[in-house]
Amino acid sequence: MQPANIQQTHIDISVARLSSYRSMFRGANDYELYGIYCWNEALSATLFRLISITEVVMRNRFHAVLSLHKHNHNSVGRNESNDWYEHIALSTKSAEKIRAETHYHHKRSRTWRPKRHQPSANDVVSRMTYGFWPKLLDVNVIPWGQLLPQIVPGHRYKDSKYWSVVKHQDAFYARLELVNRIRNRIAHFEPVWKQGKLYEERRERPGTPKLIVEYYAPSTPQDTIHRLRLIHERTTELLKWLSPDRCSDYFNSYVESHFNWLCSIEGLTAYMQQQPSQNMTMSQFKREINSLLKRKVMVSVSRRNEPVGTYYPIFR
Repeated sequence: MQPANIQQTHIDISVARLSSYRSMFRGANDYELYGIYCWNEALSATLFRLISITEVVMRNRFHAVLSLHKHNHNSVGRNESNDWYEHIALSTKSAEKIRAETHYHHKRSRTWRPKRHQPSANDVVSRMTYGFWPKLLDVNVIPWGQLLPQIVPGHRYKDSKYWSVVKHQDAFYARLELVNRIRNRIAHFEPVWKQGKLYEERRERPGTPKLIVEYYAPSTPQDTIHRLRLIHERTTELLKWLSPDRCSDYFNSYVESHFNWLCSIEGLTAYMQQQPSQNMTMSQFKREINSLLKRKVMVSVSRRNEPVGTYYPIFR
């Protein structure tokens, strides 16, 4: 993990990019900064895995419910996947995203024409970006009060009366957008630990008060870890709303354990020291288990030179 030429490594990463690391992680030397950079990459990958699971479930939940809604409002044979997006008044930007999948631009006539081989509805929705889905809540002709309980079956409120209230729809929208922001930050290779103000989960509409700041921008490594844990908590809660089963699967996965290890002072320190994990034989692991519990060290365990598993300390 230790680079052969630390000066060249900093140049390759970009000294300007690493300047924000120097500001937050004061006192870290060049090798420690590189370790923190690797820590950020590992955190980003782990968080992105959770977000990807959530995004797929969200997309499929919206698609299934809106497909059924179209079926119920059109006297046609039942089809669990259909082109509901062609029958509602999407925003201009959203409609353009759909058209880019179902049509091609004819250069001579400068018009959009339907593709000869139309993609299936499943193919079309699978190509929509994350940001397409929250914007659907702005389509007023859709009875969201009736449909949202089906989209978020794991939410504590399950009645249409609750979801018919705009502020409750707005809170759901804000949660979707929170996850979208962190997704975009990771996708653009921006430091995942670098966060601004976190506002209350509400949409600012004309005539409403300004959004209240829940948390100000992190100013210490401890603050950044707390913020990332909060984002992780809210993302897993969103996943639970969308699918309690997939959320349960996630909490039983190594990804969740790995995130908890990474998003800790112990995990950060290990990466700063460029020793993110220790390698031990099974016999060594058994002998030192009590010490490992106290030090909260991540350990890769092997038997006869073959890996048998990874021990993650619990952070709750």
